[in-house]
Amino acid sequence: MNKKHKIWQSHIPGVPLGSAVVKTKSNPRGDVSFAIRFWKRAMKDAGTLQDLKDRRFFEKKSDKKRKQVAAAKYHQRQQTIQDNL
Repeated sequence: MNKKHKIWQSHIPGVPLGSAVVKTKSNPRGDVSFAIRFWKRAMKDAGTLQDLKDRRFFEKKSDKKRKQVAAAKYHQRQQTIQDNL
């Protein structure tokens, strides 16, 4: 079984963030480490863990906006510096 086939077998229909343990000839009990890696990648791609970390503490709307403006200013400054070089 190649890696693409293993990934295909790891998908659980109807469960977007789930993964199944796939049994192979070389590993008859199933490759749990592959299933965990697959699940972690799915969680990262969906942004679930980052959203959970962001919601750990309450942040006022004005603070969020202030951080967003500061990040935009930083990126704009970096872009102008890069353009001038």
